[in-house]
This record gives sequence, structure tokens and C-alpha cells, in this order.
Amino acid sequence: MRSIIYIFFLLFLLSACSSDSKSAKTSVSEKDKAVVETGLSSSNLAIPDNRFASHYQILMFGNSHTAGLDSLIKLLLHASNENLTVNIVNAGGGFLDNQSSQQRRLTLLESQPWTHLILQGQKYSQSGAYDYSTASTKAWINTAKSLNITPILFPEHPQKGNTEEGKRIHALHTSIAATQRACVAPVGLTWDKVMMTEPTINLHHDDGNHASLTGRLLTAFIFYEVITGQSAELLPVLNSNEVDGATQQLLKQLASTTIQTNLPCTFENE
Repeated sequence: MRSIIYIFFLLFLLSACSSDSKSAKTSVSEKDKAVVETGLSSSNLAIPDNRFASHYQILMFGNSHTAGLDSLIKLLLHASNENLTVNIVNAGGGFLDNQSSQQRRLTLLESQPWTHLILQGQKYSQSGAYDYSTASTKAWINTAKSLNITPILFPEHPQKGNTEEGKRIHALHTSIAATQRACVAPVGLTWDKVMMTEPTINLHHDDGNHASLTGRLLTAFIFYEVITGQSAELLPVLNSNEVDGATQQLLKQLASTTIQTNLPCTFENE
């Protein structure tokens, strides 16, 4: 536990300022950065497999892009099996390197026998011109695995009209999982597929950045399948005045197809 606390102490200092700025600075030495990376690399645990739990306890860290997802994922889990016990907590906290929420998040992570941890809020450059530290994200992955929690990375969906952002953010998160094993939900890749297949479906909120209800439902279908290992296509149609049955079926189909070609998790027992 002391090594985890020490890593997080260094990560407090490693936190960058903005998500797209040339002037992002840190106040620690290259030696301290190396300590963090070495500590994380040397404890690259296998991904715990909690797909078949009878009691799902899911914790979410992130920013406004996670809003409303907890209730939708819970709805889908109960739709698949009404006898499941499901507890989902969206703890927010902003970016994954947010200093002010680090201790609160760590205390919450250690407080219950969570089955899954969804991690959204890795800083990235919207222009693609700059690189930001991934050490905090790797530390959360490492801590989750040490507690037998399945870590799931949440690459954000692309902004409206941006045809490259989804692929770029997904690649960033797969590069993190390549050095600190974790599941990677193919959110942006699925959004790209839906927008290419049926461009009349509006996945975005009016601001062009956040998700509409349809977009949130698509993302929830993805997380349902990553969490359970069960095809989203098998889910029943939900009663909804905003997303009709045909649209739901298409979203489920494209979510499952994208997951099949971009496997989110590699478990040692498979």
C-alpha cells in the first residue's frame, strides 16, 4: 500500500495544466517520472475477469462525458437479467490526474469490493499536436487490478464533424493498455461506424461535443458488452420515446460488430 500511495504522491506533482497547451509543465524531475513508470511497469498484473459476476459493483471516474451513463448501463444489465444485483456509482472527479479528487477517489476505490472500474478523463490534445502524461491512468489501472477490479478504459467519442479524433483517442488508450494491461472500450470507433453507416442518426448534443440520449445509449451498449461479455444484440428493445426500436437494433448491432473486430479485453484464462 505504501508504494501505491508514493506513486500517487508523485502523480500529484506530475499533473499537467490544460488538455491542449504548449506550456503544460511539471515540477518533478525526470528521475521521479522514471520511478513512477518503472513502478507501474514492474507490477503489470493480469486483468481480473469479472464478466460473470452475479453482483455487479461498478465504479466510474471521469468528467461530464460520463453523465447519465451509470443509469443506462444499470438499465441494460437489469434488462438482460432482472435477478442481477447491480450497484453503479459515478464518482466524477474530472481528469484522471486531477489532484483535488485523487485521495477521495482512492478512498472510494478501496472502500467496496468493486467488480469494474470505468476510467474516463485521460488528457489528450484535441489537435493531436501534443502528448500528455499517461502515468495517472496507469496508476489507476494498476491499483484496480491489485484490488481484483476489472479496469475499463473509456476513450471519448469524437466531436461532431471530426473524422480523425475517435481513432486517435482510441489509439492513445490502446497504447496505455499495451504497457499496463486493461480493457479498452471501442467507444470512438463504434461512433465512427454508426455515423458512417447511418449519418442521419444524431449521436451528439447540440454543443457538438457531448452525447445526446441516442449517443449515450450507444455508449452504454458498448459498456454492457465489455462488462458482461454478452452480445448487446441479444438485449431486448427498451421502451423509449426518443430512440425507436429500429435505431436501437442498429446501434446494438454496430456496437457488437465493432467489439468483435476490436476485442476490448485479453484475459489470461482465454
